[in-house]
Amino acid sequence: MTILGWLIALPLAVGAVVAGVSYAAFGWFALRGRAVLLYRVCPGRLAACLLRGLASALAAQAIMVAAYPLGPLLQARRKPGSAGSGQDATPVVVCLHGLYHNPSAFWRIRLALGRAGINRVLILGYPSFRDDFETEAARLAARLREFVSPDASVCFLGHSLGGLMARRLAAEPDFLGRTRCVVTLGTPHRGSALARLAVGRLGRSLAPESGLFGRLDALPDPPGARLVALASPVDNLVVPDSGLIPDRPGWELELTEPVSHVAMLYAGATVSRAVALMAAGVGRGQS
Repeated sequence: MTILGWLIALPLAVGAVVAGVSYAAFGWFALRGRAVLLYRVCPGRLAACLLRGLASALAAQAIMVAAYPLGPLLQARRKPGSAGSGQDATPVVVCLHGLYHNPSAFWRIRLALGRAGINRVLILGYPSFRDDFETEAARLAARLREFVSPDASVCFLGHSLGGLMARRLAAEPDFLGRTRCVVTLGTPHRGSALARLAVGRLGRSLAPESGLFGRLDALPDPPGARLVALASPVDNLVVPDSGLIPDRPGWELELTEPVSHVAMLYAGATVSRAVALMAAGVGRGQS
């Protein structure tokens, strides 16, 4: 096999193993009655929902591997919008990817935002292995100030760990009052047991017993902002699925179609709902 073949086959194989192991863990928790969202959405068709989740996980892994090289192209390098366009005060959608991913996570959502007439979009990347949560959040906050005009309001859209980063950035004093919405996709608001197996301290900080969640809960939510957690009933990487529930005043929980953790980035109905929430947040539609 060529080097290119190995570069393609290896992440696909790893993804298949992760999907199998994670859904085995999901099933273990489900058999012990700790899959509250699954039983809420899929009564009488648990097996069908789980099989759909597993299939979507395998498909999403292939899409993720194919799209991963697009990360540098989607990474923000200048202020969103055309230079000299007079749009500095126009609301900006800020997208934040999850653990071990890069800005390519949002390629489909970015296209859908454009079709909805939302072109002021900022996709920020950050490394998953280098530092802890607060260090990466501080770097993201500095870049956010660099790219977003002080007069512009923002809507945050975060997948997985990116949703926690979104909550952290929205609590910054200079963004707290101008954040219109925070929408999370498959975010472990209360942690995930699988994070104990993560590589790197940033990943391991997502374990339920981590002090990260207490620190996040101590932060204020942006006043008047729409706060929505989109969660799949068969999310294979946030287990038990109670970790997907914000359990926080002002937050809404919306259950999506039954797809895997990564597939939420590509599944049609889930993408459409996320875009609709962003459009409502920036004043270009109703949610």
